[in-house]
Amino acid sequence: SELDDILGTIVRIMPILVGVERSAIYLWEDETGLLRPAQAYGLPEEARPEIWRSLAPEQFPLLQAVLQTNQTALCQEAHLGPQSWQQVIPASPQEAEALTYSEERLLIALPLQVKGQLFGVLLAEEAAGGRRFRSRRLEILNGIAQQLALSIQNDRFQRETVARERLETEIELARQIQQTFMPQELPSLPGWDFSARWRTAREMGGDFYDLFLLPGGKVGIFIADVADKGIPAALFMALTRTLVRAAVLQTDSPALALSQVNDLLYPDAQQGMFVTAVYGVLESQTGRFTYANAGHNPPLWLSRQGAAPRFLTRTGMALGVQEGTPMTENSILLAPGDLLFLYTDGVTEAFSPSMQAFGEEGLTQTLLRFSGAFSAAPSVQAVDEAVQTFIAGQPLADDVTLLAVCRL
Repeated sequence: SELDDILGTIVRIMPILVGVERSAIYLWEDETGLLRPAQAYGLPEEARPEIWRSLAPEQFPLLQAVLQTNQTALCQEAHLGPQSWQQVIPASPQEAEALTYSEERLLIALPLQVKGQLFGVLLAEEAAGGRRFRSRRLEILNGIAQQLALSIQNDRFQRETVARERLETEIELARQIQQTFMPQELPSLPGWDFSARWRTAREMGGDFYDLFLLPGGKVGIFIADVADKGIPAALFMALTRTLVRAAVLQTDSPALALSQVNDLLYPDAQQGMFVTAVYGVLESQTGRFTYANAGHNPPLWLSRQGAAPRFLTRTGMALGVQEGTPMTENSILLAPGDLLFLYTDGVTEAFSPSMQAFGEEGLTQTLLRFSGAFSAAPSVQAVDEAVQTFIAGQPLADDVTLLAVCRL
């Protein structure tokens, strides 16, 4: 890599620049707590097995001193050769000053650090006659160590940037794939109007809705919310969608379909993940809507005839919580002009800057403004705009999914 080339070049030119006989660069690894060998010059082959390997600093007092103080450490014996240097004690600050003027060849250990962030250690062993120009040599070595640290820091930044860009690309691709799970077109049936909207709080979400035609002029209507956000929720949502699509082919009963999904989902519902969902079957000829509600926000039924708004309460527990949980179903009859509005908790649990919740009351009042002249797309638009206005430009705290069914 480019960094290896830089480090290799530096250790090769150091003997020419500053009069060292041997040198070695070790890089610090936060994950392992070890110093990993990177580049070296002049190490005898017989010494390599002992020193040219990942080193635990606590076993080498010289290295430990550098890591603990972030300062240069000196000792007066050449230990990068065949001699053992594992137990060599570095000079104290007072001894180091005296060593600067001694005739001994020094082993110099310098921290590779930028603003207190440690990247490794540079070891340099003086050549014979090292006292000459020693103060200047130490000055140059400190400059080299600083440049090494900057090079390592820049390399890590570039790697992190590349990794982040790759992750962002992969997330965007995953989002595009997730969007293909959503209906590209809503069913078109005489006498019925459908509309939906899907917003995610992050790049990917755990909300999901589906509408699909069933035999006999029926429509399957499904909305769900995974109890999580981001990529884990999106993956769990994809699994749930697959199971639902399979279950509805085996039974006409919404309660039985959700029970089957629950029992298949439960073994994979790790770390407390679960799904709330409503699944219903709409008979387009009669307007009968038979549904099961697995711990989800109750859909809102608004009648054009002036009846009080009604929330369709839960008929069972959320999916993936408990195997074999009982599930029941209920039915309602949608008359011409009625509106059935399904949503996720990103609507009712949207908060204003003053921490007030939009709530079921906000949802009901928004839809009642239509004064009985209900229609699908305008109702979805109205609720979406009301929530956006309510949170006053704050980021969404949760995914928001809206689904409206209107009998014309």
